[in-house]
Amino acid sequence: MNNSKFNNLAGIRILYVEDDLETREELQSILELYVTELWVAKNGQEGLALYRENQPDIVITDIQMPIMNGLTMAADIKMINPHQPIVILSAHNDVEYLFRALELDIQHYVTKPISVERLLYKLLDIVEQMNLARAAEQSYKLLEQYKLLVDEKAIVVKMDINGDITYVNSRFCELSGYSEEELVGRHYLFNIYEHNQQETIVDLKQAILTSKKWQGILKKRTKSGAIYVVDASVIAIVTDNKIDEFVALMVDVTEIYEKFERLSFNLKQDLNEKKHYLHEYEQAIEIGTSLCVIDTEGIIISVNKNFSATLNYQPNELIGQSLFELLLDCGDFKDRVLKKVQEQGFSSRIIKLEGKGGFKCTLSTIIVGIHNQDGDIHSLMSLSHDISETIQRNEDIIDNQKDLIYLLGEVVENRSKETGSHVKRVALISEFIARKYGLSDEYAAMIKVASPLHDIGKIGISDAILNKPSRLSRSEYQQIQGHADLGFQLLNKLDKPLIKMAATIAHEHHEYYNGKGYPAGLMGEHIAIEARIVALVDVFDALSSQRVYKEPWSDESIIEYIINNKAIQFDPELVDLFMDNIDEILQIRNQFK
Repeated sequence: MNNSKFNNLAGIRILYVEDDLETREELQSILELYVTELWVAKNGQEGLALYRENQPDIVITDIQMPIMNGLTMAADIKMINPHQPIVILSAHNDVEYLFRALELDIQHYVTKPISVERLLYKLLDIVEQMNLARAAEQSYKLLEQYKLLVDEKAIVVKMDINGDITYVNSRFCELSGYSEEELVGRHYLFNIYEHNQQETIVDLKQAILTSKKWQGILKKRTKSGAIYVVDASVIAIVTDNKIDEFVALMVDVTEIYEKFERLSFNLKQDLNEKKHYLHEYEQAIEIGTSLCVIDTEGIIISVNKNFSATLNYQPNELIGQSLFELLLDCGDFKDRVLKKVQEQGFSSRIIKLEGKGGFKCTLSTIIVGIHNQDGDIHSLMSLSHDISETIQRNEDIIDNQKDLIYLLGEVVENRSKETGSHVKRVALISEFIARKYGLSDEYAAMIKVASPLHDIGKIGISDAILNKPSRLSRSEYQQIQGHADLGFQLLNKLDKPLIKMAATIAHEHHEYYNGKGYPAGLMGEHIAIEARIVALVDVFDALSSQRVYKEPWSDESIIEYIINNKAIQFDPELVDLFMDNIDEILQIRNQFK
């Protein structure tokens, strides 16, 4: 073991709670080599007293102990400090306790017998998170200052799902002439200036419900009847695909708009003014939008400063480069985008780009076709928004839960005499198929992390049935089928997006595309896409593996089975994707065989 790797543990204060004397003394002697202070207790009651007295940085605890078990102690500690990092040392028979740990929002686990190196790396990860949390707290203070600045300069309105105002800041009151009491409870559009805005209002209502966001110009009336104009961005705040509320951020552009209205009349008569304002429009786009124009082969024709700055380039450094070479995981991007643009005029995509010096970013992009006079696509214009920070936050949420999910998956596989590598292969191949199907990187990553729990319901099936080497009787098979419902009941109690997806997969991964599967007899696309993917991959890997009741099948036999069950057991589009990429899938499987 390279001890220098763990120098970052210096200065860390740890509480270690373990009832087994031999394990406790061995691990204590190792931890003392790396950490500054170490307190040791032999049960949860002693551990809780030491915690209250010393407030350690990290708590490491066994689960099953006399007097007070580790989870009861952890629950009391979380009451004192909800953010306290706790590492659970768990055996494979601790599965019922692990669900309680998830409810307590405990995110760190190490299985027994304990690998000292793995535990030390886990502690390093926690130390890194603690350092990031401290940095985040400093950033939060700065964010609060920015919030004060936004509240001072911008116009902010919050609305409920019916569009009724629930909050306004003082800037909106000043602009509209209404008091806060007069505005709260009124509909957001109550003071709209109706002239020539019906299409705008319809567009706003449709866009906010379908795309969850809208941006445009609104004309409104003040309390005294005067007209004012705002550039408004309205977004929906969404939790679990359900809209909680709407937030509008507005900028007062009344003076600019009035000038435009006065001057635009003259544009019809003065060619020089037309040229002048065309330049002004270009300047406005340059300032407000991240823009890139490519030809039909992907060569960059022009970019604005916002786009080039996102990639850490100067604009002239990008001209002539291939946009496709900057894309990470380009695949058949060109063909799919051109097809969408030709069919509907635009293509909306999430793309990942590598900038100068290996810098990576994720952009939400709308790509629009620019046509020549003959109606053919001459070039493609992309308008982008950098969502790297949002994606990272979602990935952090997944990272916080994936260790527990893999651990639970391995518990089930070990109990049924199957290797933990099965859940890893299913996870990796499911993620691969999800990306090929066109799901977002974020959704594919969620499927990868949630899929190991597809058979979690097997914890309720007796060992005699689960590991029976001979053919099951009808009643035994019906008990095995019950694991789909049981898995759903176990997981659906927890209100976390990732666990909700795992519950869906556990419940539906034995449904058949033709409706003849179990437990609900769902058919076709009524089966969730994540469950359809895992169903195919789980069967593929199960047939590839040796089980107590069978020998592994040959690859030829497995492929024949999958093809023969296309549109019967499996989604036909997924089967086609699977066969188109069979070489890469076999490579993933063999890597973890």
